[in-house]
Amino acid sequence: MADLTGAAGQRRHDPRHKMFGPVALRFGGTAARAHFLDLSCSGALAHCETPPRTGTYLIVEALGMQASGRVMWSNGKRFGIQFNQPLTQHALAVWIEGA
Repeated sequence: MADLTGAAGQRRHDPRHKMFGPVALRFGGTAARAHFLDLSCSGALAHCETPPRTGTYLIVEALGMQASGRVMWSNGKRFGIQFNQPLTQHALAVWIEGA
Protein backbone atom coordinates (compact mmCIF):
# COMPACT_ATOMS: atom_id res chain seq x y z
CA MET A 1 0.00 0.00 0.00
CA ALA A 2 1.22 3.50 -0.79
CA ASP A 3 1.33 5.97 2.08
CA LEU A 4 -0.80 9.05 1.38
CA THR A 5 0.86 11.41 3.83
CA GLY A 6 3.22 14.23 2.94
CA ALA A 7 5.10 17.04 4.63
CA ALA A 8 3.52 18.91 7.51
CA GLY A 9 1.25 21.81 6.54
CA GLN A 10 -1.98 23.51 7.52
CA ARG A 11 -4.04 21.25 9.76
CA ARG A 12 -7.48 22.84 10.16
CA HIS A 13 -7.79 25.35 7.37
CA ASP A 14 -7.30 23.08 4.37
CA PRO A 15 -10.05 23.32 1.72
CA ARG A 16 -12.64 20.55 1.98
CA HIS A 17 -13.85 18.66 -1.07
CA LYS A 18 -17.32 17.10 -1.08
CA MET A 19 -17.33 13.49 -2.17
CA PHE A 20 -18.92 10.09 -1.56
CA GLY A 21 -16.19 7.50 -1.61
CA PRO A 22 -16.01 4.06 0.00
CA VAL A 23 -13.09 3.35 2.35
CA ALA A 24 -12.04 0.51 4.62
CA LEU A 25 -11.22 1.23 8.27
CA ARG A 26 -9.06 -0.79 10.65
CA PHE A 27 -9.01 0.02 14.35
CA GLY A 28 -8.48 -1.97 17.53
CA GLY A 29 -8.58 -5.33 15.72
CA THR A 30 -11.82 -4.37 13.94
CA ALA A 31 -12.41 -3.88 10.23
CA ALA A 32 -15.29 -1.71 9.00
CA ARG A 33 -16.58 -0.19 5.78
CA ALA A 34 -17.25 3.55 5.66
CA HIS A 35 -17.71 6.42 3.21
CA PHE A 36 -15.93 9.75 3.10
CA LEU A 37 -18.42 12.61 2.76
CA ASP A 38 -15.73 15.25 2.46
CA LEU A 39 -11.96 15.23 2.40
CA SER A 40 -9.09 17.65 2.91
CA CYS A 41 -5.34 17.20 3.24
CA SER A 42 -5.68 17.20 7.03
CA GLY A 43 -8.81 15.14 7.61
CA ALA A 44 -12.15 13.75 6.53
CA LEU A 45 -15.82 13.65 7.40
CA ALA A 46 -16.89 10.01 7.33
CA HIS A 47 -20.07 7.94 7.69
CA CYS A 48 -20.20 4.39 9.07
CA GLU A 49 -23.00 2.16 10.39
CA THR A 50 -21.01 1.56 13.60
CA PRO A 51 -18.50 4.42 13.83
CA PRO A 52 -15.38 4.20 15.98
CA ARG A 53 -15.38 6.14 19.23
CA THR A 54 -13.85 9.57 19.66
CA GLY A 55 -10.12 9.20 20.31
CA THR A 56 -9.78 5.95 18.35
CA TYR A 57 -6.65 5.63 16.20
CA LEU A 58 -7.34 4.03 12.83
CA ILE A 59 -6.02 3.18 9.39
CA VAL A 60 -8.02 4.24 6.32
CA GLU A 61 -7.54 2.27 3.11
CA ALA A 62 -8.89 2.91 -0.39
CA LEU A 63 -7.70 2.50 -3.96
CA GLY A 64 -4.53 0.69 -2.87
CA MET A 65 -3.39 3.50 -0.57
CA GLN A 66 -3.67 4.15 3.15
CA ALA A 67 -3.44 6.89 5.77
CA SER A 68 -3.56 6.82 9.55
CA GLY A 69 -5.46 9.16 11.81
CA ARG A 70 -7.56 9.68 14.89
CA VAL A 71 -11.31 10.13 15.38
CA MET A 72 -11.72 13.67 16.73
CA TRP A 73 -15.51 13.68 17.15
CA SER A 74 -18.52 11.48 16.54
CA ASN A 75 -22.22 12.29 16.14
CA GLY A 76 -24.57 9.46 15.24
CA LYS A 77 -23.14 7.66 12.22
CA ARG A 78 -20.89 10.58 11.21
CA PHE A 79 -17.42 11.24 12.55
CA GLY A 80 -14.38 13.40 11.89
CA ILE A 81 -10.91 12.03 11.25
CA GLN A 82 -7.70 14.05 11.60
CA PHE A 83 -4.85 12.44 9.68
CA ASN A 84 -1.55 11.94 11.52
CA GLN A 85 0.27 13.51 8.55
CA PRO A 86 -1.39 15.68 5.88
CA LEU A 87 -2.18 13.99 2.57
CA THR A 88 -0.16 15.00 -0.46
CA GLN A 89 -2.01 16.89 -3.20
CA HIS A 90 -1.58 13.83 -5.45
CA ALA A 91 -3.08 11.49 -2.86
CA LEU A 92 -5.97 13.88 -2.22
CA ALA A 93 -6.74 13.97 -5.96
CA VAL A 94 -6.63 10.16 -6.23
CA TRP A 95 -9.10 9.68 -3.39
CA ILE A 96 -11.42 12.44 -4.63
CA GLU A 97 -11.38 11.37 -8.27
CA GLY A 98 -11.40 7.67 -7.45
CA ALA A 99 -8.63 6.74 -9.84
